[in-house]
Amino acid sequence: MTEARPVPPGPAVPPAPALPLDPAASAARVRRFGAWFYAEHYLQNMRRYGGVILVSAIGEPLVYLLAMGMGLASLIGGDASAGAGAADGTGGVGGVGYLAFIAPALLAAGTLMAASTEFTYPVMDGFKWHRLYFGPQASPIAPHQIAAGHITAVLLRYLVQSVLFFLIMLAFGAVSSPWGWLQVLSACLGGLAVGLPLMAFAATLRRDAGQFALVQRFVIMPLFLFSATFYPLSALPIGLQWIGWISPQWHAAQLGRIASYGMENPAWLTAVHVGYLLGLAILGWILVRRIYTRRLGWVPGSADRDAVVRPGKGHTTARRRPARAAATAPGAVVTGSRPADVVPAMPELTVRTGPGAGMYAGRIRVVVERGLQALKTSNWAIFVSGFVEPVLYLLSLGIGLGSLVGDVAGPAGPVSYGEYIAPALLAVSAMNGAIYDSTWNVFFKMRMSRLYETMLNTSLGPVDIALGEITLALMRGGLYSAAFLVVMSALGLVTSWWALLLVPAALMIAFAFASVGMAVTSYMTKFQQMDWIMVVLMPMFLFSATFFPLSVYPDPVQWVIQVLPLWHGVELLRQLGAGVFTGWTGVHVLYFAVMICGGLIFTSHRLKALFLR
Repeated sequence: MTEARPVPPGPAVPPAPALPLDPAASAARVRRFGAWFYAEHYLQNMRRYGGVILVSAIGEPLVYLLAMGMGLASLIGGDASAGAGAADGTGGVGGVGYLAFIAPALLAAGTLMAASTEFTYPVMDGFKWHRLYFGPQASPIAPHQIAAGHITAVLLRYLVQSVLFFLIMLAFGAVSSPWGWLQVLSACLGGLAVGLPLMAFAATLRRDAGQFALVQRFVIMPLFLFSATFYPLSALPIGLQWIGWISPQWHAAQLGRIASYGMENPAWLTAVHVGYLLGLAILGWILVRRIYTRRLGWVPGSADRDAVVRPGKGHTTARRRPARAAATAPGAVVTGSRPADVVPAMPELTVRTGPGAGMYAGRIRVVVERGLQALKTSNWAIFVSGFVEPVLYLLSLGIGLGSLVGDVAGPAGPVSYGEYIAPALLAVSAMNGAIYDSTWNVFFKMRMSRLYETMLNTSLGPVDIALGEITLALMRGGLYSAAFLVVMSALGLVTSWWALLLVPAALMIAFAFASVGMAVTSYMTKFQQMDWIMVVLMPMFLFSATFFPLSVYPDPVQWVIQVLPLWHGVELLRQLGAGVFTGWTGVHVLYFAVMICGGLIFTSHRLKALFLR
């Protein structure tokens, strides 16, 4: 008999993994915490541009408090004509320093601006562009939970942004009440009072035809500028004070001032501020819940209006048009009896030869014509309203702040505050218009539709595209500059015939910024990176002697500001508007000439490197 040998023990068998929740329990958990799940998803997406959010949350309040709260304060309560005064923000308004007066309003304005971004384009992105809402829609998450998750994530941004702003206010000594922290809550409430109605409006849109740009210019900017942010509401004429009365920004700013330094306010009016903001937020949430439920509440067995694309007659017409056009083209060759068998004749092409032939084809006109044709299909209200923002600044600050500041030293002597800032705002308008056309529009054509790549596959060269796009920007800038000059004349802010030179000078400023902006945009690969451009433009806008003289700064700071292109533009237009010409006038012109040449060379070589490898 053979003796049985013991079998050595084998490897230990791991225990079976714990089974996940059964489908019913998992669905119940999703239904219970659906809003939090979507908020987590939204915050994960927000991380992609978290750096821009963080820099904006810290940088914007810092530059606003330095520029408006300290630089502008030197003109309030001091010798404004000499640019002297309390540089530490002691120029008083309402019994407190100007810095303490505007800081709570700027805190509330931060959530106002965040609401105009987070409750508009991301909503359209969820419904239309990337259709991000329809993934959660296929789960047990309810439509109103998707909306609540979106709101929760944005509210967390409000809190972080407001807390950082409040800490900066403490560092500047702009808070004197132990209850100052309450303004963080009032600012968040003000952001919801603005954001939720905006969210409801955005959720009703089926396509973006420029409505958000119009909301920014005709709703958000007036709320920011005419709601006692930079001056008491009583400084405005009675015909404009109503904007503040209905503005959530004014109510949130007043609550912030009460909490920050104990501004005297009747108890009933404080209750009105709180009740008004709560009422707008609640009304906005009711509308949001109803609209989201209607658009995302799909019923099995019925067609989803957002998911089903119904072909229309336009598709057939679009397919037939090229064949019909080809049949009538001179030199066309017919290969069959059907219209589709018509082969259009190749047009004659003139090809440039010699040095630089690959860079320039002499066809700038074609690029301009294409841009004008595309403009016909866009929203003309957006194009026409482009000059509204500087006009609003001029009306708000020229009237409201003008009553507090008085006269300011100009190139030819003391002038009113409105006359002082008007040429500067024209320079800002030229810069903003050129930057918008040469950054956002160029980015879309370069990265999204890849239009430039298609153009460069023709006889067009990089120089043709660069000069064509810049010409389009200059055409828009010229219209804006002429319209702004008309507004200046109507307000009595033009005192010399030399002011006619403001339009060509503004075009030169726009040319310089457009040529450089297009080159910078060529390095951007994601649209979130475009926000870095605003991070750079905001300090330039506030510190380039736009609202107060350069003399308020120490000498080392003045030297840095004098390197910035906007300062040269502001000073050039102030001199031309007053008819005063000095050696600095030639320096300003030469600065922009160098900027234009350098920007064109840089842009052309970037386009060649990107698309003509």
